Amino acid sequence: LRMLLDGDLGEITKEQRNFIEKTYSSNERMISLINDLLDVSKIEEGRYLYKQTLADIDENIVFVINSFQDQFNRKKIKFNYQKPKTSLPKIKIDVEKIKLAIHNLIDNAIKYTSVNGKIVISLDYNEKEKQIVFSIKDSGVGIPEDQQSRLFSKFFRGANVIRMETEGSGLGLFIIKNIIEAHGGKIWFESQENRGTKFSFSLPVKKT
Repeated sequence: LRMLLDGDLGEITKEQRNFIEKTYSSNERMISLINDLLDVSKIEEGRYLYKQTLADIDENIVFVINSFQDQFNRKKIKFNYQKPKTSLPKIKIDVEKIKLAIHNLIDNAIKYTSVNGKIVISLDYNEKEKQIVFSIKDSGVGIPEDQQSRLFSKFFRGANVIRMETEGSGLGLFIIKNIIEAHGGKIWFESQENRGTKFSFSLPVKKT
């Protein structure tokens, strides 16, 4: 399908392109859902983290942020990454899983923030607790107070975001929570409906 859209197999008509684009989009959503379900299955079987290495989390955050530049521009979102003032210690993480957690948090922030909205990411080091703290704050739709206790449950999606007809499996935050907790960290949030949400997670800095 991608080859057809890119013209590698010859020219296609406007009507054909429209049909193929819809098919391609549906296929991508199905792939994403299957990947989420596979992740959930691995989490429940206790075999989700398998490749932990000493890494610089700032570098990985920048890598993920760069993959979203087109989406920030498309929605005219004012984005700011507040880097730590001093260099952070490296931490032992499963790099791909932490990237996935950060990717899902940024994706949600963009998805539920309107055009011309604002997203701020910050990274800090709590020297007293020996923890690195990541936060992402958006000016989006927020989470209804009566539904906040279910936020990290499997397949949960807020009533307000369902009305927006945005795509989602309701598995992203469940997966994020398990990734962070598998690293010995914690995740929490603050939110007000129609006034935005701030997600934060901490990761311990362990002696090597």
